[in-house]
Amino acid sequence: MDDVKQLEIATFRYGVIAPVLHDQGKGQMEYFRKMASRKLDVPHVGLRQYAPGTFKSWLRRYRRDGLDGLMPKKRSDAGTQRVITPEMSRRIGEILADYPRVSVIHLREMLIAEGLITSNRASVTTIRRHIRSEDLRPPSEDSPTARKRFEKPQANDLWTLDFMHGPRVRGAGRSRVKTYLAAAVDDHSRYLPLGEFLSTETYSALASALKVAFLRHGLPKMLYCDNGSAFSSADLALACARLGVALVHSKPYDSPSRGKIERFFGTVRSRFLVVANLDKTTSLERLNSLFDEWLEHDYHRRVHSGVKERPLDRYMRSLAQSRPRKVSREELDLVFYRTLKRKVRRDCTVSITGRLWETPADWMGKTVEIRHPLDDPDQLYIFAHGKPTCRLRPVNLVENARTSKPIRFSLFDDEEES
Repeated sequence: MDDVKQLEIATFRYGVIAPVLHDQGKGQMEYFRKMASRKLDVPHVGLRQYAPGTFKSWLRRYRRDGLDGLMPKKRSDAGTQRVITPEMSRRIGEILADYPRVSVIHLREMLIAEGLITSNRASVTTIRRHIRSEDLRPPSEDSPTARKRFEKPQANDLWTLDFMHGPRVRGAGRSRVKTYLAAAVDDHSRYLPLGEFLSTETYSALASALKVAFLRHGLPKMLYCDNGSAFSSADLALACARLGVALVHSKPYDSPSRGKIERFFGTVRSRFLVVANLDKTTSLERLNSLFDEWLEHDYHRRVHSGVKERPLDRYMRSLAQSRPRKVSREELDLVFYRTLKRKVRRDCTVSITGRLWETPADWMGKTVEIRHPLDDPDQLYIFAHGKPTCRLRPVNLVENARTSKPIRFSLFDDEEES
């Protein structure tokens, strides 16, 4: 299994343990037992069911070694073929999802027709036993979910994150562009550590806003969001895993589970947008300036009916007791990145978006992992074993023609010499 697949499996395992990453005691095992009753769709493996002890070992390994501790180990029976392969199991699940009442005999015939099995392999009994053990037949009806009101005991224990469609504002020239409010509400205080109107609802835009929020307010223990493309991004999952922030997604179409952020969006519409005096000349910068002013002087300083006090007072009082985890700008730049794979040419260069960049001679002929911060695509680093080794330099053909002295690379501009 290559490094990319191993990293995807490790990220999946992190996502499973994330909800109890910062919990202790009985709550952990109750959650693990609940997860053990389900079938999980593991990347590159298929549907699998695990014992509670397996989840507990993942949590222990993550706390000890970080994301590297969740990398899969090679199976002792690697290379041997089992009757029901992961591909067959996945396809059986797909067929049963589309045709819940199909008989096992007919299902087996479909697998034979698709070339997944031969007529003398995987008997009806074997497939029926696999369906039963893996619980692949979907339930006929969804049972109603009971909900309970809850509140986290401290600030930064949980931020609920979401996007809201905002007004159109003046863009380049005379055009008007759509805006999206990225917001995170602190569960304990209802304070808003993140609130910014963006021109897109992409991961890149969201990551820049998250970086600012993390620098100002420290790291939350958990981020709770829906399954939108920005929130389901593998880059966001990796960033949270490396920061030790539990990233948890709600069930699809389950907006009531995110009731606190939905209520805040209702407040934005009824108390901010209706009185913001927006017109055709309003720019994105002006919209955010008005929104910041409204947060500071209205929302944060008004008594919230959910907590019976002002969000700002409750948030600051709790932070004084809990000491939020802080990170530096440099740490965040190396966490919120884009990753590229390039093979270093014989002249020790790589091409990225049409530009040539020089690499150390040690990497010649090798495929390297290159990362750059989302907001600075020219700040390129070669990573090895999860750590930056050097910063790349743009090729200077004239300078290279003047000297044959090898270039010295470092992580910092002021240390580079030619």
